[in-house]
Amino acid sequence: MGEHRNSGGIRSISKGPLITVGAIIVVVLAVFGWFELRDRIADQGAAAAETCVEGAETLSVTVDPDIASQVTDLATRFAATGPVVRDHCISVAVEVADSTAIAGALAAGEPSWDASALGPIPALWIPRSSNSITALPAGTVDGTPKTIASTPVVLASPPQLTAALEAKGVGWADLPALQSNPESLLGLSLPGWGGLRMQLPVGRDSDATTAVLAAVGSSTTPSSDVPMTTLQLPLKSPTRSALAALATTDRGVAAAVPDSTDMALSRLAGELSPDGDIHSVPVTEQQLGTSGQSELTGYAPPGSTVSIDYPSVIMSGPWMNETLRRAGAQFVEFILQAENSKMFTDAGYDPPGSSPLGATTGPDVRTALLDAVTNPATERRATVVMDVSTSMETEEGRRSRLQNVTSALTAQFDAVIDSTELGLWSDSKDLDEDRPYRILVPTGTVSEQLPAGSRRQALIAAAQSQKPEKVASTYPSMIAAYRAALEGFVPGRPNSVLIVTDGPNDDPAESSESVSTDITKLVDPARPVAVDVISIGTNADTADLEAVSTVTGGTFTTVPSSDGSDLAALLGKFLY
Repeated sequence: MGEHRNSGGIRSISKGPLITVGAIIVVVLAVFGWFELRDRIADQGAAAAETCVEGAETLSVTVDPDIASQVTDLATRFAATGPVVRDHCISVAVEVADSTAIAGALAAGEPSWDASALGPIPALWIPRSSNSITALPAGTVDGTPKTIASTPVVLASPPQLTAALEAKGVGWADLPALQSNPESLLGLSLPGWGGLRMQLPVGRDSDATTAVLAAVGSSTTPSSDVPMTTLQLPLKSPTRSALAALATTDRGVAAAVPDSTDMALSRLAGELSPDGDIHSVPVTEQQLGTSGQSELTGYAPPGSTVSIDYPSVIMSGPWMNETLRRAGAQFVEFILQAENSKMFTDAGYDPPGSSPLGATTGPDVRTALLDAVTNPATERRATVVMDVSTSMETEEGRRSRLQNVTSALTAQFDAVIDSTELGLWSDSKDLDEDRPYRILVPTGTVSEQLPAGSRRQALIAAAQSQKPEKVASTYPSMIAAYRAALEGFVPGRPNSVLIVTDGPNDDPAESSESVSTDITKLVDPARPVAVDVISIGTNADTADLEAVSTVTGGTFTTVPSSDGSDLAALLGKFLY
């Protein structure tokens, strides 16, 4: 009986510790499980933060064909890293398109974007040059673009010429004289070579040509007039004169050709001779290195470095959002990583930032630069007769017609080449006693020094001093200017009288019939003098003035307003 109780007691006593131990184990397991669950929840939260909880987003990248293969490969590498931006999984779609076309489309604005021709509007754009960005509307670019690669512009030439250019330290400003002087390379110890004979391709992939033209323009423009880092419209006289000298080689052959840079390089490599028609071609260092023309070498003039850069432009517009902006910036940083940017250096480009761009030029300036060598300035003799009658007080834009004409003339007087001969007359009834015109500046070479300065300065001062006078007296002024032009005729260059008027002729002393008859009688085939007429606004004398222009071999043109670019363009046409 006692054993049984004892035995029962033993069993009864043993349950307490077992329950306690079990309870402790349960608590420990619970605590351990709670910690594990907490860590798992934290891990799951962290993982969730890195997943596409906001969905996918595509970064649209448009790149210039030059570096399309490198950017496309890097886009694939970037996507393989699984980039996540603001809980969006990022993919990259690369479009390849000409930088000029994209620049024009972006400048026109999103509503006119043609996705069928250009692909989606880019969130990130990598054009060939920062020049492509200059014409974009304000607010189109987010932040400061970073250059992802660059390549300096050089002159590809035979090794003998490159060595001679290096020995003399020939600069950008020296090129025009070397181009036009038939004995210029003799001064570089290259007898029998003649002039520089630089060919200027203006076709596909010819950005190096416009870069050289901009460098020459900047280096020949006095720093007191225009900062060396900019070019303005209209091009200044020294720039226009320098580009006119570049436009024709010492053999009288047009330097500008509608070829690509590769075609020009092939032509140069095919005639490596002192007697060849080509001695040099503007090219980027990268283009030269990949052209296969190993017999050519490159020369970079000292001073302002001229390069083609490839900026990464993060766009700003209605099609953008913060995710795309950050994704674009992240992709750019990925490209700039040393192991990735090596892809560009392996292809012959310089590392980012090692080749500064130099002066940037907008599309209008680049067009003017190319026009200056494809249609170079001509030495001419012209007498400008400007209408200063009361009707020129008519307001157009925020200024009067006379103020607009004066401003446009001033700019053109400042831009004509030094050897041009110009004169300025004003036209209104009884301006000079009983004469309906006043000779403000007699016609002569604009660079000629007069008592109070150069003729160019006198022309500008005279134009700016004009004010509205009386009624118009176009016809007798035209006849007098035409007679004077015949008397001062200079062979070998265009001779003309340029009438700028808003008409009509209000002086009854001369009829339209008599002026046409009188000028017809004066026409001399041995001394051709054209009467060019710019008619502003609505002019009742249109037919009569056009008849005079026709009989003298001139041009009659109407501009609807003196306010705008049409007037300046016409003045440039008739005075350059």
